[in-house]
Amino acid sequence: MTTTPIKVVLRRIAGGSASAMLLTLISFRLHFNLSAATSIHLFLVVVIAIRWGLLEASLVSILSVVCLDYFFTEPLFQFYITDSHDWIAILIFEATALLVSSLSNQVSNHARELERRQAQQQKLYELSQHVLLISRDAAVDQQIVDLMRFSLQVKGVALWNAYEMHHCKSGDCDFPDGEVRSVFSLEANEDDLSSGISRRVLRSGTRPIGAILLSGHSLDSASVDAVASLAAVAIERARSFFTEANAEAAKQSEQLRSAILDGLAHAFKSPLTTIRASSSGLLAMKTLSGTEQKLVGLIDRHAGHLSDLATHLLLTAKLDSGDLKVKREEIDVVRLIQNTLAESLQELARHPIDFQLSSGCNAVYADRKLLQMALFQVLDNAAKYSRPKSPVVIVVREEEAELVIRIKNEGSFIPDDEREKVFQRFYRCSESVKSISGTGIGLSVVRRIAEAHRGRTWVESDHVNGTTFAIALPRMAKEKT
Repeated sequence: MTTTPIKVVLRRIAGGSASAMLLTLISFRLHFNLSAATSIHLFLVVVIAIRWGLLEASLVSILSVVCLDYFFTEPLFQFYITDSHDWIAILIFEATALLVSSLSNQVSNHARELERRQAQQQKLYELSQHVLLISRDAAVDQQIVDLMRFSLQVKGVALWNAYEMHHCKSGDCDFPDGEVRSVFSLEANEDDLSSGISRRVLRSGTRPIGAILLSGHSLDSASVDAVASLAAVAIERARSFFTEANAEAAKQSEQLRSAILDGLAHAFKSPLTTIRASSSGLLAMKTLSGTEQKLVGLIDRHAGHLSDLATHLLLTAKLDSGDLKVKREEIDVVRLIQNTLAESLQELARHPIDFQLSSGCNAVYADRKLLQMALFQVLDNAAKYSRPKSPVVIVVREEEAELVIRIKNEGSFIPDDEREKVFQRFYRCSESVKSISGTGIGLSVVRRIAEAHRGRTWVESDHVNGTTFAIALPRMAKEKT
């Protein structure tokens, strides 16, 4: 609430006193009795209380008592009362005047407070409308602070966006940028009524996402909280716009990339098949010399590697498009892993295998070919990224409704912020991208195969124990897809 200047109060008291004296003279000239004069003065006091306030009405009521005593009680023109009834009348007048003035002042203050709250609510409503119309093409943070300063009619606004690590200001803001960030860091929600500065942490749910400072305002604490909530909503809304646009762009890029890779894989398949058939035929004839046989064997092995890579690309494209049909059958996972190990002798030749099994049923309903491809890829990664001659540990365990296959290798480490990214197509871990060759396709295929079986994949990694890739499959998923 605003404080009335002392000069204004003095002018009001002078005006009220002059009115009381004027009414006294008029009442005396018209020969009113004490009762009539008292009623007129009481009316004046009530009007002053409603119009100006309790202080002015109280002082005028005291002057009215003096006037009534001097002009309307015996003896006249003396400040002395002989009749006890006049004493009672004067005291009742003063008590009534003070009571009515107090009540009138409360009603006036309540009306002014209600009007102030309605004005604040109107400002918040206009701000909320403007927030919904924020443009995606311009800087959102600057739009927010400009809208707040304009809609709330405050001196200055400063905002710290923790997502973008960016601060912006609007209007006259005397405080440094570091103060806004400290509000976020210290989670300091406070109001300084003397300077008209409010500090709030912006939250999305319970998570802090920024901070805001308002200076030169007359908003109450609840209104400032509402302003902070609107700012948080605007930031989250802008972020959702950005995320949506990026997701759509990434989706279109991924679709185009899948189509290109699918076409390339099909184009590579035919000549690779011919090359491998020819090399295999030459090896089968056994007419080559030692050097020739080694060269043809090298051609045959690398042609097989390229053929497998093309198969991976075709499989990924089918998984993305939803064309892949999972042919489920009951599979003994232990036997499938043993077969995969037998076919991976070349890749795992330098690593001892530690195979740990749990007691109980190790069967799942899955596509044998797809699951074996996923296992081979994880085993190949374990051999490629582990220390020379270090063991590769395979653990099969029943956990609730899932059968979990864990494959661990020593010597590699994947940072926390990259453990989901390694399952993205073409992504390679920063620690190995320069030292170990690869395409970044294999693990994306592993995840898509697991998801096609309604399973899941994840990675655990630390410097001491190494890296573990896990594939979890539902044990009772018998339905055909």
